[in-house]
This record gives sequence, C-alpha cells and structure tokens, in this order.
Amino acid sequence: MPLRSVRASVRDFALALPVAATAVGLIGVFRLERQFPAAASSPALLVPFLLPVLALALEAGALVALSAVQLVVLTRLNAPVAAARARVTWPLLALLGLVLGVAELIPRGTEHPGSFANELVQTARASCSASGTVPIPLLGLNVRCGTTARIEGPMPGVRAVDVAMHELTFSEDLRRVDIVGLDLTAKQSLHVHLAAAHARIAGLAPWSRSPRLTAAARFAILLALGAALWLVACLGWRARQRASSDVDDDAKPGAFGMKLLGRVLFALPGAVAAARFISLDQDRAEPLAYGSAAVLGVLALGGLSLLVRRAPRVFSSFTAF
Repeated sequence: MPLRSVRASVRDFALALPVAATAVGLIGVFRLERQFPAAASSPALLVPFLLPVLALALEAGALVALSAVQLVVLTRLNAPVAAARARVTWPLLALLGLVLGVAELIPRGTEHPGSFANELVQTARASCSASGTVPIPLLGLNVRCGTTARIEGPMPGVRAVDVAMHELTFSEDLRRVDIVGLDLTAKQSLHVHLAAAHARIAGLAPWSRSPRLTAAARFAILLALGAALWLVACLGWRARQRASSDVDDDAKPGAFGMKLLGRVLFALPGAVAAARFISLDQDRAEPLAYGSAAVLGVLALGGLSLLVRRAPRVFSSFTAF
C-alpha cells in the first residue's frame, strides 16, 4: 500500500472537511437569519436552532470531502486494479464514519421548535402593560399592547411587507403558521393590502432533524451513502496514463486554476448526495427513500466521468471511467 498516498488522502480530507462544513453551515445560518430576523439581538436563544445546523454541516461536509479527496487521490494513483484503489482510499471511508459519529453525538437541539417560538410570543404578550410595545425575541415582531393586543412588524424573510395580527401560532415542528386577524401590507412595487380572518402558511422547512430517524439509523444511512460513492469510485475511476515526456502539472500554465476546478468538480457527487439527503430529511421521508440520494450521487459521478471524457483538453488532469 502506498503509505504516502494514504497520508496525503488523510491530510487532504482534514483540510477539505472544514471548508465544506463551513459552506453548508453558512447556508444554514443565512436561512436562520431570514426566518428569525431579530436573531442577532438574542444570540443565546439561537442555540437550540444552531445545533441541528452544526450537525448537518458536519454530515454534508463529510460527504463532500470524501468525494473530492477520493477522486483526487485516484486520479493521481496509477492502480489499474480496483482492490489496490480501495486499499489506498479506505481510510477516507473510516474518516467519514468518524465524522458522522461525532455529528450524531451533537444534541438535536429543541425537538419542538414551534413550541419554543409560541412560548416567546406568549411571554411577550404577558409582559404587556397598559400601552407601549414589547419585542418578540428572534421573530423581529412586536406586541402592541392595549385593550386588544396585536402582533405587528415586518414579515420574517420579506422585510418590504408589514404584517399585523391578533394571534400567531406555530406548529411544533415549525413547518406551519396559523394566523388570526391577518392584515398584510406590501408598501413597495404592487402596493398590496390583504386582510383575512384566518390564514395558514404551510410547507416551511423544519429545524430539528427528522424524528423518523434515530441517531443510529441516521448514522447508518449517511455511512451507506458515502460507502456507495466510495465503492463506485474505486470500481470505475482510473488515473490517466502519462507519457514520460509529459511535463509536470505544476509547471503547466493555468495548472492551479485547473486543480481548483478539479476539486470543485470532484466534490459534486458528494454534494448532490448530501443535498438530496437534506431535502428528504426536511420532508420527513421514510428511511428507504434515502436510497435515491445514493442513486443521484452515483449518477453525478457518472456524469462527471462523461464530462471529462468529452472535454479531454480542458480536463487534461482528470481521468474518465
């Protein structure tokens, strides 16, 4: 076993994981900021919502890192036998399992985020005096006190729209919002004014991880997704045979840009599988449905191979199946 290649793969995984996890985490934080526009003023209240984001960032980042690093290693490796490729890259699969295990140890945060949001609304209502306003933490709304208290402020995620309502109730998983006495005004562009006695907003993405999956089941599914990508790559991805007259890649003009492009493309199968997993997780899918994430990841791997084969001059440092 080429010990040098193994060490390089472990090092590259350790470098790629923080980058991939940070990218996923930033997307989660951006979404959190849109749904809870006043989050910056109450950062301590975000902890129950940030824990699932952190765990998901590690899960998705590990799949992306596995894909990116393994294909780079196999591209550099001159090993025509699949077993030899597996012996060099199996530590990546072990690292994936380790990271996933850590991710599943992270507390899920609040299992009932909607109940938490409802409590914030009720606490603000209870804090009302005869007049004035009381802010509702995280939501960016205020309770206007008086004989009939009203909740008002900019709509979360759409600040150009003002809303006012008598009652605001979230479902336990935060996927549905029920409103009584809605008064909505869009002050820009269309100048829309809408009034409704009862309104319901449904289909919002939840924050807690799917309750259908235990920590062990989630670990097993994610590890199976990574193992499927790893196995298909070991069976089919081969390095291009170089002639002795080939110049070193580092000396070629634009080599750095091509290597960077290569790492981004090599991350694609893992990113596709992770994105599909996240989508299914938010939809509370049955465990067997997650097999489609593996299928899409493998298809992305095959598509990458075809792209490399069709554009050999552009992707001269890549190898097709």
